[in-house]
Order: sequence, then structure tokens, then C-alpha cells
Amino acid sequence: MTEPQALTVIILAAGEGKRMKSAKPKVLHELCGRTMLGHVVAAARELSPARLAVVVGKGRDLVAPHAERIAPEALQAVQDPQLVGDPVRRQHA
Repeated sequence: MTEPQALTVIILAAGEGKRMKSAKPKVLHELCGRTMLGHVVAAARELSPARLAVVVGKGRDLVAPHAERIAPEALQAVQDPQLVGDPVRRQHA
């Protein structure tokens, strides 16, 4: 019988939100008194993960402090905008 492995939850919060037509990063928009990121963090915590990580990108100057405030235990990773879709671009070059 195998031992259960520790759960890590990775939250992708690096999107621009262009279709929302707002300068504010989409994860910072509020729904029912909580940011979209806040809702995802709350849902992730329900799983009691061993580790929680938040990937930030465009707008990280706003998203990272918010993530730190609502999930101080979370690790933060920065998505490099030049790497997004890079493997696909190389295949079609």
C-alpha cells in the first residue's frame, strides 16, 4: 500500500484580464465581498494542502501584496511573460 502524498495547490493568478476591459488584474476584482483570488485561496484551503503557491505575472505589483495579505503562508512564483506560449511559438517557427 502506498503512503498518501502531501498535497500542493498551485493557483494561477498571472492573467491580464483583457476581456474584462479593466486596468485592474482580473484576480483582484471582487465578487460577493471577496476578490476572485480570495475565493480561490479559500477553496484551496478547504483541501488542507501541505503547500500553497500563487503564480503571479502581469500586474504582480498589485497581485503579490494582496496574495501575501490573504495567504501569507503561500509561496509566490513569478511567470515570465516572454515564456508564455514559447514552446508553441518554437514549434511553428
